[in-house]
Amino acid sequence: MRARTWLSLAACLILASSCARMRPPPGGPVDKVPPEIVGSWPEDGSGEHGSLDTITLRFSEKVDRTSFLSQLRTDPDWLLRSLRWEADTLVALRFWDPFPLDTTVAVYLLPGWRDRHRVQQPEWQMVHFATGDSLMPGWLAGKATFKGNPSRAMRLELADSMGHVARELRPDRQGGFAFRHLPTDGRRLTLRAWQDVDGDSLYDAAIDFADSLSDSLLILTAPEPQRLDLLLDVIDPNEPGEVLGSFTCLDTLPAAYRLHLFPDSLRIAPDSLPARDPALLPDSLRRALIPGDDGPALWLPTDGEFTFDAVPPGPWWLFVFKDLAADSVWDPTAEPAYLDPGPQWLEPGGKITWMRFGFPEPTDSTRAGRSEIPRGSEEGAP
Repeated sequence: MRARTWLSLAACLILASSCARMRPPPGGPVDKVPPEIVGSWPEDGSGEHGSLDTITLRFSEKVDRTSFLSQLRTDPDWLLRSLRWEADTLVALRFWDPFPLDTTVAVYLLPGWRDRHRVQQPEWQMVHFATGDSLMPGWLAGKATFKGNPSRAMRLELADSMGHVARELRPDRQGGFAFRHLPTDGRRLTLRAWQDVDGDSLYDAAIDFADSLSDSLLILTAPEPQRLDLLLDVIDPNEPGEVLGSFTCLDTLPAAYRLHLFPDSLRIAPDSLPARDPALLPDSLRRALIPGDDGPALWLPTDGEFTFDAVPPGPWWLFVFKDLAADSVWDPTAEPAYLDPGPQWLEPGGKITWMRFGFPEPTDSTRAGRSEIPRGSEEGAP
């Protein structure tokens, strides 16, 4: 009896130890592979499906149902009635009404839906099929960049004339994008590229930077169903730029030059900035032009190149005077000045290059004392 008891106890211990060995080891590799759509019905790119109200999607692994539903979209925008899941790897989408006949249907998932291990899919996933005999032939493709470079935080939205966002996607690693199977009925579309500054995948005009295309560039017709060279470059609307140029000294008076770049907001009235004669400026504006904290200024000991760096975008005027008194203050009665017939508009992150100008402008007496060289008779000219 005692032997039988010991045998039973040994058997239980063996069974328990074998069960313990069947458990998966603790830890193990971390799942970093995002879920994907690996199959569908109707199949991607297929046609001749007639009037249907149910679509099936199959996934590479079990997915989080809530995140899937929050990122699901269709084009045309169709009202979903129910979902039927099988093992969280296959879902049947049933809609309240069948999709229209002779229509290309796009079913897509925005970035952010997850698998059961909470690994997010960072790319757009899309399936196209047609209820008619063919897919719509329209294509829009090109490149979208941020400050001239590809960006993984870039988003693109294609909207109709009513502002409804019909398609969304993200450019590839080189900035390339393609919207395929679009209508070619001449409708007006708007394409917006935006940099997701706050990382919430939602466009906010007060936070996110954007660039857009519309009008004739995006009208697709049967004779012209494609636009494949679209370019969008998103930039911070406050991105500073550069102002540069050069001038030539036309007298021999020894003195330094004071270059002052000032914003258009210093205008007192629309006619307060004459084209070229700064002596006609009103006293109040003349005082504003004295170098101070109201805009960038440069000293140049001789004539030559000048550059203003980190200039905010907007309209700017260029004012130059020869500081004969060496007091940094313009004396309109004694010191020659130059006022550019501006303003010049600086785009965000852009560049303004002023044409080379002679300064101060020659008077009648200096013109009379200078011999002109006829055109074509310069040294070495034939």
